Amino acid sequence: MREQLVLLGNGAHALAAQILGNQDEAADAVQDAFAKVLGRPQAYSAEKGPLKPWFLRLVRNHCIDLIRRRRPGDDSVDLLNDPRPGPEATLEIAQRDAGLQRALAQLPAEKRQIIVLRDYLDLGYAEIAVVLDIAPGTVMSRLHRARMELKEALSQHE
Repeated sequence: MREQLVLLGNGAHALAAQILGNQDEAADAVQDAFAKVLGRPQAYSAEKGPLKPWFLRLVRNHCIDLIRRRRPGDDSVDLLNDPRPGPEATLEIAQRDAGLQRALAQLPAEKRQIIVLRDYLDLGYAEIAVVLDIAPGTVMSRLHRARMELKEALSQHE
């Protein structure tokens, strides 16, 4: 199970960063989730479904708990790191990603989460339903609405 969890680390960190808006807090949240799972390996069983959505749900719930404990005014949004192929491409990618991050930051947390789970982490609808604790049929409509709102936010930054 340890090897599988290690493979989930980057995706879990991306999700936590989108929820918390801070790379350092996200790293701490994922580490806490790892410690929780490894400290109690019996907490997960195959009957609960695949490990990936189960673990991402654990990370998401931990992030939500951290947000609830925050003091008012503790919000900041960090950009996700992207590979840097060359100077011109780097500038173009940075401008595009900055616009995307600004647009994502404008969305409510629920809409940001569903976009990250589907488009960044490539989870299927059933897995997203498990992570977000919603009915599988609800995922498609919420994802569509989130993408439409993101498209609108992106068009405002052009």
